[in-house]
Amino acid sequence: MSDPIQGFDVSVSIVGPNGPELVGEYKECKLNVKNETEEYLETNERIARLLDGDIKIDGELKRGWMNTNILTRIFGTSSMRRGEKVPASPRFTISFTVDNTSKGQSGRLRVEQAVIPELSLSIKAGKSVVDKDLKFKAEGVSEA
Repeated sequence: MSDPIQGFDVSVSIVGPNGPELVGEYKECKLNVKNETEEYLETNERIARLLDGDIKIDGELKRGWMNTNILTRIFGTSSMRRGEKVPASPRFTISFTVDNTSKGQSGRLRVEQAVIPELSLSIKAGKSVVDKDLKFKAEGVSEA
């Protein structure tokens, strides 16, 4: 039996329309792929048949705040105000790479056409790092 994959075996990279974006070590990453099944109850049955539903791909990246131009990088504009035209959101490719050849574990998951619809900054007084959470939704995922 092989050992489980550990956090230090995985690196995350994000490529956007301008090349590598938002690079660095992420302290937490989540990837969710969900088949939103629908229940169909046939006549005289008490157990529903499960029908395939919409596939939803989303997740979250967490790390410290590294760049002050975060609005431009994520939303494609440096300001958003009522009455101003906001451009379409940039699309990103997020890669989760596993590389631990000593355990015989290597591979990659690639999240494709990801949009970051939400940015969250958590600022606390003192010396603690400003946390930045990036939630994303995507149009595809693949093993690469």
